[in-house]
Amino acid sequence: MRKPAVPALIAAGLLHALVLATVAPGLPERVPMHFGGNGAVDDWGSRREALWTFGLIGAGLLALFLLLALCAPRIPVQFINLPAASKEWWTATPEREAELRRRIGADLGWIGAATILLISATTLDTAHAAQQEDPGLGWLFFTSLAVYLVFVAGWCIYTLTARYRPDDA
Repeated sequence: MRKPAVPALIAAGLLHALVLATVAPGLPERVPMHFGGNGAVDDWGSRREALWTFGLIGAGLLALFLLLALCAPRIPVQFINLPAASKEWWTATPEREAELRRRIGADLGWIGAATILLISATTLDTAHAAQQEDPGLGWLFFTSLAVYLVFVAGWCIYTLTARYRPDDA
C-alpha cells in the first residue's frame, strides 16, 4: 500500500472523532436519525443514541477499511477480480503480484478515507438539522454526496482504464 493511503484513512477517522467532539455539546435531546429521499426527517432518536450511532459508524468503517487494506497482501489470487489477460500479467512474477496487492490495499485506503469523510459531513449536517426549526438535510450533505460519488466514479474509471493495465499493453 502506498504510504499516503493508510495515513489518509487514519486522518479521516480522526477528523470524524473531532467532528463528533465538536457537535456533541450542541446536540439537543431529540436528534434526527434518518432522512427520507427528499431530505426530510423520518426518524428521531435521543442525543445519546445519535452520538453512539455516529461514533460506531465512523469507528466501524475505519476498522473495516483498515482491515481490508492491511489484508490485501493475503487475499488469495483467485479472489482478485481482473480481466484474464491483466490477471495473468500481474501474477506472472512475485514482484508484480506484490505490486498488485499493494495497489489494491491503497485503493481500499483511499475509498475508505473518502467514505469516512462523507459520514463526517453527514454527521455535521445532521447536527445542524437537529438545531433547526424545520430540520432536513442541507447543502453540505448533498454537496458531499455529489463529491463522493464523482470521486468514487472517477477512481473506478481510473482503475478500469489505467491503474491495473499491464505495463506492456
